[in-house]
Amino acid sequence: MAKTGKAVASAKSKPKPVISPAMLPMEGITDVQGADGVYLQRNDVMFTAMKHTQGEFSDFFRALRDEGKVFGHRCPECRHLIIPPFMRRCPACNFVEMKKEYVHDTGIMAATPVITVFAPSRFKGQEPFGTGRVFLETANRKLSETAMLVRVRTTRGTIRPGIYKKGTPVKIAFCDSRHGEMLDIFAVPQNELTRRQLAKSPLLESEIKWGRLSEMGFGKPTAQLQKTLQEVRVHFQKLAEMIPHSPRATANLANWRRTVTVRTSGGTFGLVVNKGKLQVRKEGVKNPDLVVAVQDPAILLAWLHDSTQPVGDSVKSPALTDLVIEGTLVLNKPELETITRLDRVPRSLRRDNVVVVRSAKAN
Repeated sequence: MAKTGKAVASAKSKPKPVISPAMLPMEGITDVQGADGVYLQRNDVMFTAMKHTQGEFSDFFRALRDEGKVFGHRCPECRHLIIPPFMRRCPACNFVEMKKEYVHDTGIMAATPVITVFAPSRFKGQEPFGTGRVFLETANRKLSETAMLVRVRTTRGTIRPGIYKKGTPVKIAFCDSRHGEMLDIFAVPQNELTRRQLAKSPLLESEIKWGRLSEMGFGKPTAQLQKTLQEVRVHFQKLAEMIPHSPRATANLANWRRTVTVRTSGGTFGLVVNKGKLQVRKEGVKNPDLVVAVQDPAILLAWLHDSTQPVGDSVKSPALTDLVIEGTLVLNKPELETITRLDRVPRSLRRDNVVVVRSAKAN
């Protein structure tokens, strides 16, 4: 297969810095509270850089980038097939040279994938993400002897428990813009794809519909669910009015702008985070940056009760982040920072001794 146009374009596109500009510290010296007084804190930096080659793996990564294919190495004597091709000679057969063999882009999970929520800075903005090992099918539809480590994704919002398990049939899909690394590919459950998508090789990321939260059926909202949702709106408005009275809570939302639509079985409402403030909308936001789905609005109400009441550090409801981790709160894409920022607000309000300012109504 010839190098795809998009893959070629990625190689010629304007290079990006290894360290994102958003992660670069600003110059300055600030006052911070220490154990026995106020200290001066200065932003500084340590610079290190390195280059390394992909070595003997280069052919494998070029095949991902340029051909949209996966291959392994098979021993001509014992017929053992390894993917990725991390050895060129078979140690069990007197180090006979192994042969290159392309495989299908379908297979099964070797085990339940690991879900990473709190990732190193290199993966900032990608969490939560899943990583697992996949046995791929060979030309005769048998499985490879080794399992390839790969990212796993779902078309139904963010990755969460229950999407994958040991033996889940998967298909390897390819990013449109590829660079020659493992992040050029990822696995998707076969039951989330159409027959046409399953038959296509390579299947590109742009050919898959993502964030399909519409498949989470809520049904017709009952009067009780609608009443609960209205309480949720009112309490979110209370929270919004408390934030400007707390320097810490304002700082939690500073330098962050997001429009959010929240879908529940009782209806939909919107949130806008902008310049350290929170706004509540009666309806969902048009073209939101993030969509959040939760079946029971009472789950949000429990978190809001703890957030707006002066209960100290003793809270009864789980954090929003925990609800995302367990799959109760589903996001349409990997974008956890908005949730973690909201989670910091209640603690900040309590530390600044902020109470409900006035009786509020949602806009």
